[in-house]
Parts: sequence; C-alpha cells; structure tokens
Amino acid sequence: MPTELNSDSMEEVQNSDSYWVVDFWAEWCGPCKKLAPIFEEVSEEMDNIRFGKVDMEEEQSIGTQFGVRSLPTLLILKDGEEVARTSGAMPKKKLKNWIKENTD
Repeated sequence: MPTELNSDSMEEVQNSDSYWVVDFWAEWCGPCKKLAPIFEEVSEEMDNIRFGKVDMEEEQSIGTQFGVRSLPTLLILKDGEEVARTSGAMPKKKLKNWIKENTD
C-alpha cells in the first residue's frame, strides 16, 4: 500500500537509501484515477521498493520542489535524488518494467 506523502513525511523519502516510486496525482485527474489501482497493485508486488503518493491539491509545494508540471507524474527517488521520471497513465506491465529498469 502506497504511503500518503506530505511535507513532513517527504523528509523520510529524501533521507532514505531505499528506492521510492512517488505518484503525483489529483482527484480531478482522469488518467490519475486510471493509474491509481495499477500503482497500488504494483506496490503490493514489489516488496523491495517503497511507494508513495502526493496529492497535488494538498501538497503543491512538493510538486513545485520536484518540477512536476503534468499529472500523473511518477518519480523514482533514491537518497532524495531523482533517478527517473515519467508522466501519464500506463498499463501494469509497462509500469513494472519502468521501475525495474531504473532500480537495478
């Protein structure tokens, strides 16, 4: 289950030596709603990676910090640094492959 991230919990992500996949989303965003169940499924299948979600309506400052310009945007972070970025909804297999390619 992805962790709901806010300004306080982002500190844990930025100080973590684990890989984090972070989904920047909003309630009004159609592609975000399409991606949400896929993101949750993948988070339950990939135990070695942490997953988080940032609600851009509530936490715009985090999106600004990472230069998020479209939704949904997915970032892979390690040690607080961006490793990879992609935007838009995608099928489960493509999401898992993208994560694996960028976390090995």
